[in-house]
Amino acid sequence: MKKEVKSLDFVSTVPLCYGGAVSHKLNKIISRANKKGLEGMISYTVSDPYIVKKRNHPDAPVVENKVVDITVKGEVPKINGWSFIGKLTHDGAGDFVTVLSAPGTKVPTKYRKSTGGCDHCNRARNRKDTFVISKGGKFMEIGRSCLKDFFPTVNIEWVVNYFKYVSDMLDSGEFDDFDSYRGKRVIPTASLDFILMVSNAVIRRDGWMSATAANKIMEKNKEVSIIPTSSEIRHQLHLLLGFITPSKYEMENDLIIKISKKDEEIVPKVIDFVRNDMYGNDDYVYNMKNFYSLDEVELRYVPFVASGISAYNRSVEKIIEAKAKKAVSNYVGTVGEKITADVEVTGSRHVEGFYGSSLLVKMVDDLGNTFTTFYSGYKFEPEIGDKLTIKGTVKAHKEFKGWKSTMLTRVTVV
Repeated sequence: MKKEVKSLDFVSTVPLCYGGAVSHKLNKIISRANKKGLEGMISYTVSDPYIVKKRNHPDAPVVENKVVDITVKGEVPKINGWSFIGKLTHDGAGDFVTVLSAPGTKVPTKYRKSTGGCDHCNRARNRKDTFVISKGGKFMEIGRSCLKDFFPTVNIEWVVNYFKYVSDMLDSGEFDDFDSYRGKRVIPTASLDFILMVSNAVIRRDGWMSATAANKIMEKNKEVSIIPTSSEIRHQLHLLLGFITPSKYEMENDLIIKISKKDEEIVPKVIDFVRNDMYGNDDYVYNMKNFYSLDEVELRYVPFVASGISAYNRSVEKIIEAKAKKAVSNYVGTVGEKITADVEVTGSRHVEGFYGSSLLVKMVDDLGNTFTTFYSGYKFEPEIGDKLTIKGTVKAHKEFKGWKSTMLTRVTVV
C-alpha cells in the first residue's frame, strides 16, 4: 500500500503572555496523537519574543505588543491516491449541513446540500457525519463505517479534527480559553507607559471611583451599578491590546477610550515622581517602587499603577498650594460679576455627582487669591501647573478653614 503525506505548515502570532498556555495546549494535543500511534504527526515551535506596532480597532491608538510566533507543522496522510477533503455534519432535520474542510483543502459547494448518503455502499440511513474524499479529480461522499476502507491504517477523522482545532485556536484572536493552565492563571501584560496613558485617559473621561467607594454607593442603592475606575481601565486595556473584541454597543456609542497628547505627556512625569520622589516605608510605597521599576506590568496590578497618577497630581498640587499660602487669599469681585484673571492651576480632578462626573478645578493668581470652578464639558481640561488667563462669573464667596476662595461659573480660557 503506497502512502503519501501532505505537509501542513501555518504560523500564528499570539501575545507573549499567552505563549505558555498555547504551548501547554499543543503539548496535550501531541500527547494524545502519540497515544493513538500518530507520533510525529504534529509538531510546533515558539519564536523568541518581539514587538509589533498595530492598531487593534479603527478608533484605537497604535500600541506596542510583545508577541511570539507559534509555528505548527503536521501531516495529513494520502493513501493509495485518496485524499481526505473534509467532513459534513448533518443537523438531523435535513435543513442544513455544517462543512469542515481539511487544512489546505476545500469541500466542493455542491456538498452543502448533501442528504447524508454514501457513494461507496449506497445504503440509505440517517447519518450524523459523512466525509468527502478525492482521487484524480473525482469526489466521493463516504459514511463513517466505509471511511476505513479508504484509510485503513490511520484515524484520518481524528487527525483532521485536531488540525482544525489547532488552527481555530490560534487564529481566533480571542484567548478566553487560555485563562489558566496547570492550575495557574494567565495574566495579560502591557508596558508601564501604555498602562499609564490609558489610565490617565479614563480618569480624564470618567473621574476616579475606587472599588470601596463604588461598593458603598451600591450598598445604599441596590438599583445603581457603578464600575470602579480601575476595572474600566483594565477593560479598556484589553480592548486596545486586542485581547477582547469590543461589543456592538461600545462601537456604536464610541466607548473605546481615545489617548490624547496630554495622556502621553504625563507618563514620564508620573514615572519620575514614583521612582525618585515618592518616599515612605509602608507596603504601598514598596509595591509602587517595584511596579514602576518594570517595563512590562501585569494588568492585575492596574489599581497600583493607576494610583501613581493621583499621587503625582497631589504632590504637584501641594507644592503650588504651599507657594500660594505664603500670600493672603481674598475674595475677588462680587456675586454675579464677570471677571478676568491670570491664574495657575493648583488642582484638577474629576468628582462624581448626582448628575455624573464633573471636573473640579482649583486655581490661584499672583496675589494668592484662590478660585474654584466645576466643569462638566470637554473644552476646559487644564492640568496642574498650567498658567491660564480665564474669564468667569462669580458664583459665590466661600471660606474653608480660614481660607477665602472665589467660586466661579461659566469659565472659559482667553
